[in-house]
Amino acid sequence: MRNATKRLSLLNFIFIILFFCPFLAVDSQTQRPEPVYGFYKGGFYMSVLGGETAYIGGSLVQREQAYQNGLRTQATLGIMPVRMLGVLPFPQNFPLPNDKIQAGNTRRVSMEYGLTEHLGFFISYSTMSVVAQGNNQLAFPDRNSLNGYTNYVEAVPITNTLYKDRNYGLGLNYHFLSRNKFDPFVGLEVSILNFDAKYRTGQVNNLYYPTYTHPGTGIGGRVALGMNYYVTPEFGFSLEVFGARKILKSNAFSSESINHAGFQFGFIFNMDAIGKY
Repeated sequence: MRNATKRLSLLNFIFIILFFCPFLAVDSQTQRPEPVYGFYKGGFYMSVLGGETAYIGGSLVQREQAYQNGLRTQATLGIMPVRMLGVLPFPQNFPLPNDKIQAGNTRRVSMEYGLTEHLGFFISYSTMSVVAQGNNQLAFPDRNSLNGYTNYVEAVPITNTLYKDRNYGLGLNYHFLSRNKFDPFVGLEVSILNFDAKYRTGQVNNLYYPTYTHPGTGIGGRVALGMNYYVTPEFGFSLEVFGARKILKSNAFSSESINHAGFQFGFIFNMDAIGKY
């Protein structure tokens, strides 16, 4: 009797092992892969960045600076009178407010695909603006003048958006390290763009020298050096410094340029890794 009980227990044990073996095999086959950080072949990445422009230049900016310098020189030499709002007199020998040109915020979104373990192809959308503050040239009726008006410099400065664009780019990034939390890279990009630019015509209109906004198109080139750091396989931080040059054309001018350089900071997401780990 005791031997029969032992045989029954042994048979039950063998039955349990045989019953659960398929489930153990399936569980071992469905284990999640080892987490992979950083850039790799087949990875799909989205980055969202924003920042400031530290340098701004180019012929469009130089044109505005030359216009402001011309007004300041004529006012200093007494060639052109200086007035407050309207035609109120401005104190003699009182300096005009300083003019300045500064770039506004930059915004950038890009999508990148890993062609190899180190080379990625990306498309991007970005914006950039330039703000100008300076004096304006106006006119008031003057019967003693041959033109019927006299020019003057308005002492109160005006602030406006000198330039704003929307860039659509594509390019390549080279990643120095692969499958690493630290992901330094260098990138090259070419783009087409739409822009709006304030452009002074130099012609009086209803006793006012207007600054018209002209739309246009252009092409651009950009180089960037950056670093991604992955906190998790799916998410990380991104920092880059960049320089860019843009050639512009509109119905107001055949060719002008904008150069700028700066830095951007934001986030990067590995879309391929989301849901894998």
